[in-house]
Amino acid sequence: MVIKFSQFSTLPPVLTMTILVSCMGLITGCRNSMISNLLPPADAQIQPKGMVTASSLPEYCSPDEYRTFFEHFVRGQDYQGNETRLTYTADIIEVRDYKNPSYLIGTLRKKDDEFSIDLRDYRWVQLVPSPVDNSPYTRLQIDLIRMNNNTFRVNYIKAHYAYDPKGEGEEYLDYTYGEPGAYIFEHRNGCWNLTQKLQ
Repeated sequence: MVIKFSQFSTLPPVLTMTILVSCMGLITGCRNSMISNLLPPADAQIQPKGMVTASSLPEYCSPDEYRTFFEHFVRGQDYQGNETRLTYTADIIEVRDYKNPSYLIGTLRKKDDEFSIDLRDYRWVQLVPSPVDNSPYTRLQIDLIRMNNNTFRVNYIKAHYAYDPKGEGEEYLDYTYGEPGAYIFEHRNGCWNLTQKLQ
């Protein structure tokens, strides 16, 4: 836009200066607005590509959804096919004593851990043959315990179930056997992570 000063020659000098200063302010304001819209805010945090943010985490990562999280973790993937076991296992897993968890036995790397719980026909199992009922896997009794807002524990032990003859095909826990074990999950980086193994 070209402004000819001759256009203002008939106006009083004070009014001419006021108009020119106002025009310059408008032009500068528009220019700054255009530039600020092109640049991110100074306090904006730019996330690297592929970085997981809190908003991109699944709902089962919520602290209160630990039971749902554990089912997805055991299956190895969620209903959308996203891998869960390796994703939510700490790089180093502490192996501790079951009766005295403060005693550190050793550590395992993520790739060396053999997570021993699985689901078969909606039943908790260990993928080792059962010496009790000659099945290809061993049934387990599982207890999920919320220890605090950021920690839950999964106790497990081998178990034998029997059918209730009076109930219509319903099972009941007959007895448990063998040594108990446990896993500890902690809420880290927005989701639950396997961090300890108790044996």
